[in-house]
Amino acid sequence: MLQANGESRQNLEFLGIQYKSLHAIGLDLGVIRGRDIVKNRQKFTILAVITFYLQCGLFVYAAHMFTIQIDKASTSLSLFNQGSLLCFKMFILLLRSDRLLKFIWDLNMLATMANDAEEELWLSENRYSKLIAKVYGIACLGATIASGLLPIVFILYEHFRGLEVNPFLPFDGEFPYEHLGLPIFILNYILSTIYVWTLLGMTIGMDTLFGWFVYAVSGHFRILCSKVAVTAAKIAQDDNHADFTRDVGSIVYYHNKILGFVNELNGIFGPIFWAEVAFSCLQMCFLIFNLNSGTDMRQKPFNLLVFLAISIQLMIYCFGGQKVKSENEALCNDIYYQFPWDKMKPSEKKMMLLPLMRSQEDTALRGLFFELDRNLLVYIYRTAFSYNTLLAAMKDN
Repeated sequence: MLQANGESRQNLEFLGIQYKSLHAIGLDLGVIRGRDIVKNRQKFTILAVITFYLQCGLFVYAAHMFTIQIDKASTSLSLFNQGSLLCFKMFILLLRSDRLLKFIWDLNMLATMANDAEEELWLSENRYSKLIAKVYGIACLGATIASGLLPIVFILYEHFRGLEVNPFLPFDGEFPYEHLGLPIFILNYILSTIYVWTLLGMTIGMDTLFGWFVYAVSGHFRILCSKVAVTAAKIAQDDNHADFTRDVGSIVYYHNKILGFVNELNGIFGPIFWAEVAFSCLQMCFLIFNLNSGTDMRQKPFNLLVFLAISIQLMIYCFGGQKVKSENEALCNDIYYQFPWDKMKPSEKKMMLLPLMRSQEDTALRGLFFELDRNLLVYIYRTAFSYNTLLAAMKDN
């Protein structure tokens, strides 16, 4: 791939957003060895300590307020869930960094074998991935900026209107030495801002990286479908049987590589898929409940932006799983419908049974008990609204 100071580096042509986001928290996605992925250990450690400190503050506050004012507790629990989810994702990323970096390398290496027409299919899928990463990044960035600026805006508003100034953090939490007043408030405000920006780097970096994996695999599916179409056209249009054995061998080889990519995607991200659904159900519930019932109007703009960002996050995972399934189904249909079976020799028909049967194999992305697809997204929203009804009933009682 690319060379830097005599060392190989990943091709990050379409992973610029992911690289910058993870680089902001001390990681380097451009390396090829897992032991080198933590580029700035001091920075990464400091951010980890701050994250742990703020996570504890959020949990303590939520536990204290849950039986007193459940709507305030829901706001803190929502952010605590997101922080816990991202920390879990980061743990998996570091634990499986060798496999993840090799996966990036293998996807790019296989793409270098494409001809001009096939390369354009690969590039078109990567462009879609880059666009989605930008949209998701803007949504997350908006929520992050809102969390940092809204408290200042409300403080300035109360000051200039001559009202009693009630300083508050971007989110509610309980932290040591709060009774000391303004100095500790300023310190906690700075730490809260760093915490939110750390979560921003994690979520954009890791979620859009998964999105790129999906579109990269999809790009290879598109290339394979192109190979199928070319092989079928040689017989249908030119009655050329001379290259059939070689072309089918190329199709089988390429399909085996793609199926290996899907298995590796499940192997690396399987626990993350499970955590994404488990945590997101609760997180969406708390956000919906707070938007419907929350009494603190100062938190509603931030919660609305977070709801938008989490929705896009879930779409990346669920629609990503649906896309992989759809691409494999399209391949199966192409093999069946494009080949002129009436013009093929019996030996050629027999030879095509292998890729036809392999194309019918299940290529779902799984998170232990479920598959990632559009139905799962609907289930998450239904579950979230059900939890919202339960919380509303608990508040009324």
